[in-house]
Amino acid sequence: MKKAIAITIVLTLVLAAVSNGTDSPKGGSVGKGEGFRIDVPTFDVKVKQGETQSVTIKLQRGESFKQDVTLQIEAAEGISVEPTKVLVKASDGPDVALTITVPTDAAFGKYKVSVKGTPTTGEPTSVEFKVKVEAPEAGYTMKSDSDKGGSTLKGEGFKIAVPTFDTKVKQGETQSVTISIERGESFKQDVTLEIKLFKGEGITFEPAKVVVKASDKPDVQITVTAPKDAAVGEYKVYVTGTPTTGEATSTEFNVKVVAP
Repeated sequence: MKKAIAITIVLTLVLAAVSNGTDSPKGGSVGKGEGFRIDVPTFDVKVKQGETQSVTIKLQRGESFKQDVTLQIEAAEGISVEPTKVLVKASDGPDVALTITVPTDAAFGKYKVSVKGTPTTGEPTSVEFKVKVEAPEAGYTMKSDSDKGGSTLKGEGFKIAVPTFDTKVKQGETQSVTISIERGESFKQDVTLEIKLFKGEGITFEPAKVVVKASDKPDVQITVTAPKDAAVGEYKVYVTGTPTTGEATSTEFNVKVVAP
């Protein structure tokens, strides 16, 4: 992974033309040339966990529409948007930049962002677009090579899935790693995960121990931090999962510390 989640990365997606966006119903006035519309992306705005991305929306004015418009922007719980309110004056340009921020522990999936425009006089209008939260690395894959934990009975056990690739972390930076609990259809126990180095020191984990409850989602986010003076090279990381009752199981993945 080439980007540190401790540093937000801003990538700007600008709508090249009105045809690339989804329009709101007309607001303001129904008179010819008197109203306005709000244009937002038609595509899912993809943002990786721990990163920030800029999106441009557009206020399309009728040729006779000279009013100020107040935009109110609201994101679904789990992600955030800035600004949440902006006044677009009649003399301003049509483009409004929004910043979407996704926490490192945000759940994968799609989130709605609603945009409402209210003119000085006349009817308001609204539209929405979607943000898709993805893993920090394109081509992200998991493997389940741990032995079965819990119980040997069919559907009663669990396995631990970890990245197939070496997780690259630059000296002085932090990176996110996803670990997943793969449950048998009848396995309803809590599982305690412990993450530690095979031997020695050099990198740290947060959290190093976490309880994954039976009702929790299967994916667990941990952060791997490499100090500035960490030795360059590969580190073997062990992950042990211990259920409330039954047998524990373990697996491992590699972290590669590289120079900045």
